[in-house]
Amino acid sequence: MRDTVSNLEEKAYQYRKRFLELFTALGFGHVTSAFSWAEVATVLMNEFVRFPGSDPAGAADKLVMSKGHGAGILFPIFEDLGLIGKEEMEDSLRIGGSNVSIRKCYLPGFDFYGGSLGLGLGFAAGIAKDIQLSGSEDRVYCIVGDAECYEGSIWEAAAFAGHNSLDRLIIVVDRNGLGCSDFTEHMLRLEPFEDKWKAFNWETQTIDGHDIRAIYDALDRAVSSNEAKPHCIIAETKKGKGLDYLIDRPLMHGYMPANEDIDRAFAELQHVRKGS
Repeated sequence: MRDTVSNLEEKAYQYRKRFLELFTALGFGHVTSAFSWAEVATVLMNEFVRFPGSDPAGAADKLVMSKGHGAGILFPIFEDLGLIGKEEMEDSLRIGGSNVSIRKCYLPGFDFYGGSLGLGLGFAAGIAKDIQLSGSEDRVYCIVGDAECYEGSIWEAAAFAGHNSLDRLIIVVDRNGLGCSDFTEHMLRLEPFEDKWKAFNWETQTIDGHDIRAIYDALDRAVSSNEAKPHCIIAETKKGKGLDYLIDRPLMHGYMPANEDIDRAFAELQHVRKGS
């Protein structure tokens, strides 16, 4: 691990805080979906994704955001990594702002984010097949939502990846247990969830998706594996993590703090940070 656990925990807090600054100013976004995978995003982008030009061997990894509603947490990370400047970011993320800078965010390392759910894993599997055929050392990471796994296209892609032994494909499923309107196990039961991935010839792990060390170890195990299988990390998370008043609350999928809720959100984020 290049950085320390405590530094990465602090980064995850700062990314959440910066997300609130950017998206409360914009007036809309998906705070609960962004916050649920903030620690995963922090570890992945700071420790594992090899950006073009950063790897001596020339590898350039790909990131596919299949759960597109959670993509907002990447913007403060791009800013922190120096991929887009503060003023440029703030000018882009506003009504009437230029989308030229936002289009840059497809690169480096951020190659797709989903509109309709269920599309990203097939896209990632296609990239992984190309990597396999070309003999490249690149990897493709894909972030999938758990309720997104109601889509048949997810399992079609899972079958394809398992059948083709796409071992350069690593997915993280954000297992926060909530869809747009209710808990996943109320709407359509997913469990036994890990067994489903194993049945499609995937190497699997289930972890605490807010534990920096556990996330790092799981990704490191997937990257280091000699198994000729794709890798699925099921990250058990809380939707809205960091804002206790949002955790495990259905119907908050598209929520963004407004008016007096903005001060409440910042205050609670700081309070949760002190208590962690």
